Amino acid sequence: MVWVLHGADPEFCPRCGDALDVRETDEGPRPRCEDCDVTLYHNAGVMARTAVVDADRVLLIERGAAGDVGAWATAGGYVEAGERPSEAAARELEEETGLAVAPDDLTLVNDGFLDFGGGETDVAFNYAVHRSKTAGSVDAASDAADTRWWTREELRTDLPDDKNNLRAIGLDALLDVLDDVS
Repeated sequence: MVWVLHGADPEFCPRCGDALDVRETDEGPRPRCEDCDVTLYHNAGVMARTAVVDADRVLLIERGAAGDVGAWATAGGYVEAGERPSEAAARELEEETGLAVAPDDLTLVNDGFLDFGGGETDVAFNYAVHRSKTAGSVDAASDAADTRWWTREELRTDLPDDKNNLRAIGLDALLDVLDDVS
């Protein structure tokens, strides 16, 4: 069982609830439950995101939850236990935009690394798909406050630095997706 925790080091075991002590490892001290004989590791969260391309436009969502409310990003979220990244990307796309896609229709674009400071990091698998391979109509849902199609020029000029969260894929890679998938 792997648990990824964000925030301060836990004080109690997520399995049994007992207080944690500290175990020394080659990588430094780690929280440990003596009763369960479980050592907790601070691993990166794993995310999967999808850029949907239609001609010279890409679909972005406006974040409606978490620490980046109001920022524009590709649809996506965390990979669940037992789920392939492409399955998570397809699931999150449908949850946030209403567009359904088969995981095998997604093309892996790149991987991203996000450092939030304080030891909090995420790894992102970034996918792309042409709108013609999706089904449904675009409708913001789940933790997306809004959806919008952005042209290449709008991405370059209208997307404010403080209101975008494209760092998982990177603006340059997203612009390349418009060339490769359209």
